[in-house]
Amino acid sequence: MADLIITSAVLEDSTTKLQHISDELEHQKSDDRALSDVYGQHDVQKAMHDFSGDWKIHRNKMKGAVKDLHEKMQKATEHFTDLEHDLSEKLTTESHPTDGGA
Repeated sequence: MADLIITSAVLEDSTTKLQHISDELEHQKSDDRALSDVYGQHDVQKAMHDFSGDWKIHRNKMKGAVKDLHEKMQKATEHFTDLEHDLSEKLTTESHPTDGGA
């Protein structure tokens, strides 16, 4: 079984991608009225209207979930970076004793 390797670059990249997803969901439109003439047949117009309404509801749920995940990912990235920095400092301190004797 392969080891799971996580780096700060992977976390930062994931955080950035979640922000892009959040931005895309924010700018999506669900108004189908402007295109009702394009659909032609009444059943297709109704189906697209129903889809548009459903999309609006579910998009709002997804926006909230993605925003929450993005915030958690930002915190995880910050904590990971802090931990990585602290461990690096401790390892550097251990390899260079300050008491004068080695």
